[in-house]
Amino acid sequence: MIRRAALIALLLLPTAARAQDAMPQVMAALAANRDSRATFVEEKELPELDRPLTARGTLAWHAPDRLEKRTTEPFEERLLVEGDRMLLERPDRGVRQELALDTAPEIRPLVEAIRATHAGDAATLRTYFRIDFSGDPERWRMVLTPLSVRVLAAVQRITIEGEGGAVLMVETQGREGRSRMTVTPAR
Repeated sequence: MIRRAALIALLLLPTAARAQDAMPQVMAALAANRDSRATFVEEKELPELDRPLTARGTLAWHAPDRLEKRTTEPFEERLLVEGDRMLLERPDRGVRQELALDTAPEIRPLVEAIRATHAGDAATLRTYFRIDFSGDPERWRMVLTPLSVRVLAAVQRITIEGEGGAVLMVETQGREGRSRMTVTPAR
């Protein structure tokens, strides 16, 4: 039995090693995209809802640290992160909230999961998450597990998938449900 387990480990080692070798290439490809625009469809599954809540909108990234998510359906909302500031606007409700990310230790890792991925910044990702990377530079997947117990209480993992230097899917699994955002880059 031990021999079989050792043989399986030896067979899997090259795959794991190749994935780890691919991560720096993917991070470099992501970092090379200084500006990007995309549309998104996001489905949120919550225990209190019979069916997922679907939202649509646009995403914009501008290096080194500007990320904007504009929801257009089913309501208008704007989430802008730039530097260490985050702005949330909901015109239909007259909401305009701004906060410094340093004052929200439970929010910053969630912001950095997306922003540091777009920036190709593996060092920042490692500050907040354990990273399980698989795939190759053409098609890859990262599973981010929060290092903070406080964040882990709300979000168990964030899965990000992409192709080359483009993020195509972000899924967040939390105690209160799951969110899956499918991203279509502008061509």
